[in-house]
Amino acid sequence: MKMRSIEYQILLSASDVQPGDDLKNELSGLMVQEFDQGRLIDMAVREGVAGLLYKNLKKTGVLGYLEHQHIQQLQSSYYLTVRFNLKLIYDLKEVLQQLNKKNIKVVLLQGIHLLQQVYKDIGLRPLTDIDLWILPGTRDAVDDVLTRLGFEKDRLYPNIFKKASTIIDLNTHIFWADRIKSRQMLINQDQEALFQNCRAIDFEGQKAYRLRRTDQILYLSLHAIKHYADRLIWLVDLKNLLQSWQAPDWGLFATRCKELGQESAVNDIMFLLTQLFGRRALIDVPDSLDAKRLNRLERKILENRLNGRPLPVWSPMLLFTSGKGFYKKAAFIFESLFPRPEILRQVFANSPNLKMWQLYLKRAVQLVAQVKS
Repeated sequence: MKMRSIEYQILLSASDVQPGDDLKNELSGLMVQEFDQGRLIDMAVREGVAGLLYKNLKKTGVLGYLEHQHIQQLQSSYYLTVRFNLKLIYDLKEVLQQLNKKNIKVVLLQGIHLLQQVYKDIGLRPLTDIDLWILPGTRDAVDDVLTRLGFEKDRLYPNIFKKASTIIDLNTHIFWADRIKSRQMLINQDQEALFQNCRAIDFEGQKAYRLRRTDQILYLSLHAIKHYADRLIWLVDLKNLLQSWQAPDWGLFATRCKELGQESAVNDIMFLLTQLFGRRALIDVPDSLDAKRLNRLERKILENRLNGRPLPVWSPMLLFTSGKGFYKKAAFIFESLFPRPEILRQVFANSPNLKMWQLYLKRAVQLVAQVKS
């Protein structure tokens, strides 16, 4: 494994919401070394941890080690995140108010709920959109509410609704089976059972729901793999959620992963977390989650993220299906490579008039190019 750059080590050391003295000392020691300050700031913004870097450098008293222009870049990123997130929160409150009037249950996913649950300071966690999960039977009613509030449905992506800078991603299947149907096989349970297990929360005075704790960690783990773990913030989210867990919590989680049939993918994420952040990040992790013997290919895949690079584009097909039977694995891989025509039209949005055979030929050429690269 390659040596991690000083810039990447700094980002890892600055990733706690409330860093202890050990991390502050570690961060101070890294900041006195020679590194590329411009590269550090660019990496922090790209990885989604600029807010954490800014606040933790201030807390540690080493923000002044950066040149003035780089301090200003971090400050600007932090305050832009605050402003953007405030707008998302305002719009979501309005949506929830109308959905609650109709008694429509909606689950908050990913970053929008983590602002409240983990980060508190809304400048620490950048968001790009609002991810909501509803059951298919309420979809028409939710569409109507969003339309009445001024949101417009995207022409190519019917789950995306936009109003000015606010984007809502409306999921009717928690594991994205509304795009790739075989993703329903990712867990050994119908999604309605997960939906009914969600917990009610207060979001800025409006009722919403969140996943139960074990299901939230499983969902965020699969989400990170789906997107090649190409942003550090998704792993930081998991680390900050799990830091307070004790042995009983881990026991329940291990049981839940086995029940849902996703021990392997979660093991891969736990490997990443412990390798990136050290054992201090996760205490009392049971052997069933932490001591998995990765095969050579899995280790090679995951080492990309350990060195600051995203996982290969083909990696979700392998990591999602690890431990699954031949039929499930083959169905998932084939549909991921060659999805339905309407999904391919989204992939090749600049070629709207292609016939079906042309779509699949273009897809084959694209896949060959990805393999060669």
